[in-house]
Amino acid sequence: MEVTFTQAKELIRQGKVVAIPTETVYGLAASLNHPEAIEDIYRLKGRPTDNPLIIHVHNVDQIAPFCKELPPLFHELAARFWPGPLSLVIPIKEGTIAPNARAGLPSAAFRIPSHPIARELIRQTTPLVMPSANLSGRPSATQAAHLCDDFGPSLPYLDGGVCDKGVESTILIYRDSSWKLGRLGAIPIPVIENVLGYPLKQIDDAKPLCPGQHYRHYSPKAVLKMTKKIPQTTDGVIIGFSDRIYPMRAIHLGHSTNGEEAAHHLYAALRQLDTENIAEAWVDGDFPTTGLWETVYERLLRACLKPHSIQGH
Repeated sequence: MEVTFTQAKELIRQGKVVAIPTETVYGLAASLNHPEAIEDIYRLKGRPTDNPLIIHVHNVDQIAPFCKELPPLFHELAARFWPGPLSLVIPIKEGTIAPNARAGLPSAAFRIPSHPIARELIRQTTPLVMPSANLSGRPSATQAAHLCDDFGPSLPYLDGGVCDKGVESTILIYRDSSWKLGRLGAIPIPVIENVLGYPLKQIDDAKPLCPGQHYRHYSPKAVLKMTKKIPQTTDGVIIGFSDRIYPMRAIHLGHSTNGEEAAHHLYAALRQLDTENIAEAWVDGDFPTTGLWETVYERLLRACLKPHSIQGH
């Protein structure tokens, strides 16, 4: 159910959940001041309750009251990447944030989105808890039509068009006196490392410390098979690139040299498989795995049903 900005604002203030656009993907937004609305997000998504959420704020000043102290290089990261697709997980003061927004962890994730609708809604309401607007495990929604596919016509949403980045934010976690990588995302790792001045190491705890760590994500119903050796058959469908010729029908991610274009089209391509009731599909795995391509590759790996569905990459 499409709503106006004013209607969305009032629904948020009343403790309701509204889907809104960001520059990365659409999010299911609820006020940080309404723990019951946060519970509704978990219920709507079918999301495990030990999977923490991201708190979206309007400016850096809204973060400090929640934190014991802001970690080293926090302000440098904020100045370089906010507003934008970077989330920072930092220790917080006990009792300042509802446990269900942070899965009971002593830390919380924060982000300042750059999408004008999201920022203005936060400015006129409160900080918003906002995971991606999709059923848990499914490809994230990058346009309003995807919301109806997952949640039906009753979910209120603001239509902001097609999301620019197309993949979720990159997440950094401050732990053991340094920043570590929690999730690959829309900002390539080398760009962040240039600000930090040291290489990012992947954090891999048994318990999720941020979204996108240990649960199967981004998966269509179709079984995906990634390969660099495309089968020479006219049967089937391949997720591939517009500058290549395939023996079978292709759903294009864009040009094979443009990682930003591939990220932008990725989830729409995965969702198209389900829209067309395609049971199996190939993925052209002949692309780089550096820069933003690293995120595209990681998302496609997670979208594959089984590890043996990945061949020759």
